[in-house]
Amino acid sequence: MMKDFVGKLFPAVPCLFDEAGNLDEDANLHYAEYMSGAPVDGVAVWVHTGRGLFLNEHEREKVFSIWRRKFRDKIVIAGAGADSDVFESEGEDGYIERAVKMANMAKDLGADALLIFPPKPFEDHGKKVIKYHEEISSVELPMILFYLYPEAGGVEYDFEILERLLGMKWVIGIKLATLYSVVKMQDISNFVVEKFPNKVLITGEDRMFGYSLIRGAKSALIGLGSVLPNIQREMMNAYFEKDYDRFVKLMITVDKIAESLFVDPMEGYIERIEYMLYLLGIVPRKNVFDPHGPGIHDGDKERIRKVLVELGYL
Repeated sequence: MMKDFVGKLFPAVPCLFDEAGNLDEDANLHYAEYMSGAPVDGVAVWVHTGRGLFLNEHEREKVFSIWRRKFRDKIVIAGAGADSDVFESEGEDGYIERAVKMANMAKDLGADALLIFPPKPFEDHGKKVIKYHEEISSVELPMILFYLYPEAGGVEYDFEILERLLGMKWVIGIKLATLYSVVKMQDISNFVVEKFPNKVLITGEDRMFGYSLIRGAKSALIGLGSVLPNIQREMMNAYFEKDYDRFVKLMITVDKIAESLFVDPMEGYIERIEYMLYLLGIVPRKNVFDPHGPGIHDGDKERIRKVLVELGYL
């Protein structure tokens, strides 16, 4: 199973809504068809990019079924967790139960692995963090831990907690998305590579994609991968094939794309990705809408268009 997650590119795909904030099945199906022909090894649904914690069960089922159908022979990873509002209304047990229920639903629908949302309500309670992951592991699907920057609802696990989590039976690796902190990315990468060489270090570092490969990442599960994945696949191949001159050239291109999308306010990156997909003719203009984000402004649009023109896509 571990080898299935080494050297791979898994886009974390957005969930497409219409202008009223309703799930647009046709748009999601069209996008999934497009991505099924892209040089990717699978896909991640229900994760942060796909607003998984905000979808109801019916929407989750629809989204998962679309991607599973189009990715029959590839890996489909599903997010599992619970929104912090659940903790406020249902308490600790209810919060964990919701996360386990989401994981079970993913398994029943045919998920190959789970990406575990960090339990934000437990960020100062190490034992509860462990319990949360242990309960989800009872579903018996391969689990990918998620070290996510706090501004996006993440938890900065310390090394003691990481050691406990990485030692769990069903945990196959960890995704890093530190975003603002190259130091944390370096330190955690070193820790995983040195202490857990049998686990897969997976990059989610949109703004440090190429560099994170240099620091030991063996695969990518990344929102950036949902647009122009061909360039990112080429960059990864160049690095793993030790064609470093080509790798650096491609890394510069990938960085330009990321720097047009992943800027403050960071929660706007989803709609910016959708806008780039629209300019590329992949997503209709009416589906450039994230009901849970801050929106997109004219400066975003101009920056994104400028990059695509520079790269020869417009």
